[in-house]
Amino acid sequence: MNLHIPDVRTLEIHPAPWSSVRTSCRTSSDPEERNGLGVPLLLQAINDAADLGYNFLNVAGDEPLLYPGLPAICREAHRRRMLTSMIVNRVSPTSAQLEWLRFSIDLLGIAIDPHAVRPKPGRRNSRAIQTLEDRLDLVRRSGIPFAIVIALTKETLGDLEWSAEFAAAQGAAMLQVRPVPGLADERMSTAWMMAECLSDLYRGRLVIHLDATNRYNLPIEPADLASWRRDVEREARYLGEILSPLVIEHTGAVAPIRIGFPRSFAFGNLHEERLTAMTERWIERRAGDFCAIYGAALEKARTSDRTFGDLYEMLSDEAQGGTHGMSARS
Repeated sequence: MNLHIPDVRTLEIHPAPWSSVRTSCRTSSDPEERNGLGVPLLLQAINDAADLGYNFLNVAGDEPLLYPGLPAICREAHRRRMLTSMIVNRVSPTSAQLEWLRFSIDLLGIAIDPHAVRPKPGRRNSRAIQTLEDRLDLVRRSGIPFAIVIALTKETLGDLEWSAEFAAAQGAAMLQVRPVPGLADERMSTAWMMAECLSDLYRGRLVIHLDATNRYNLPIEPADLASWRRDVEREARYLGEILSPLVIEHTGAVAPIRIGFPRSFAFGNLHEERLTAMTERWIERRAGDFCAIYGAALEKARTSDRTFGDLYEMLSDEAQGGTHGMSARS
């Protein structure tokens, strides 16, 4: 989960290829398997990231619950005083899995499709909603704090109020709303206003978190970038104050901000060197350029004819010389 919260410095790992959860017929000769991340490599990376000041581990990917090394890497993160999170999509945790997850995961995201499960007016509850409620009952009884995660589309915009009511009734700690790419600005504005109203309505009971950047309320200022560059060149432990998430892809590649970020800004590969070593080189060679693209993205956001956008997408576009993000109409 990408939490735009001050002082949260996120290390995001993608420990296994998405295809590995769809088939059990892989062999050790598979190139993806050979290039995958082993637990020892990840344990070392988590330790290095903690030394760099990162304090939050997000285990990402298609279905992180299926990754066999999950307990080990979460235990190591906890040993280094990092909080942990992940999102489950189609796989439902069993009682046995939840028993060890309650010692491993500090926030468990449960992805749902409100448009599919929301009871229709005048009809009995569907099997889908009953299955979901049973699933959440198991999670709730485990004692693990959990979030309901929904994708915001033009179809689910009308389900936002119901989603908050449902999340609160189920005992969720958070409702995380993740807009799909290309959602029209008018719909984003509506979602923003609804999220603000719902936050007031459920204050103290449920956190409403909309994953979107508002050009009137940007997370940082250009002066922050200049200050960060001075600090990080002096001490690498300041890296996560601006560069968060730091992403470890399943191939071992380390990138800023998001999986697949333009490779000209890549740190390196864990199969070739440790995170601390590649970070020192990146700060020396790329921190200035990163500040430049970040500043350019912020300026485009401020002067855009759109109010909302995805800052991570804007940074990625800026890094590869694109002109998308808030400046693009949809």
